[in-house]
Amino acid sequence: MGSRTPNDATGKGDTMDWETIELISIPEDDEKATPEPILAGLSAGPSDLHDAFLSDLPHLAETQAAHANHLAMAGEGIDAHFTEIQSLQTAEIAIGNLGGFREGDALILPLSGAIQDRVQLEIRSQGEWTSLRLNAEGSDGSNFTRTFALPPGTELARAGWRGDQLVLDLVRD
Repeated sequence: MGSRTPNDATGKGDTMDWETIELISIPEDDEKATPEPILAGLSAGPSDLHDAFLSDLPHLAETQAAHANHLAMAGEGIDAHFTEIQSLQTAEIAIGNLGGFREGDALILPLSGAIQDRVQLEIRSQGEWTSLRLNAEGSDGSNFTRTFALPPGTELARAGWRGDQLVLDLVRD
């Protein structure tokens, strides 16, 4: 994996440090597995399908937001932490929702409109959970940030660019 550097978290409710991951250059002719959709027919895992179902329910999201707002009045610190943990999608769901796919143990995210120098990937670990935060700026001035959890029992081996694709190589513990 590329080098990590500490970065004080300054976002909403972040009390832990994020480490910046250096994005390396991955050669186009590097060994690739056959691309496969993340949620494809019978090859999709039950937990992946369940997560995808839950991530695409607008009414559920509204209800969770109202519930979180109500709980914020009762106990901000505990509920903010709980809401943050609950809001983390798995890497497969987050990458799939952005049009990405899987190649063997790697997750591939096409970012053709992104300015590569302005794409930042950060990592943090807490207990058994490892989270990644992706910040990207597009050539049209758009920005987006996504935070997602690595699947349990995996870690990020390396991350980098292969053309205009962001490659996240994962390894099992």
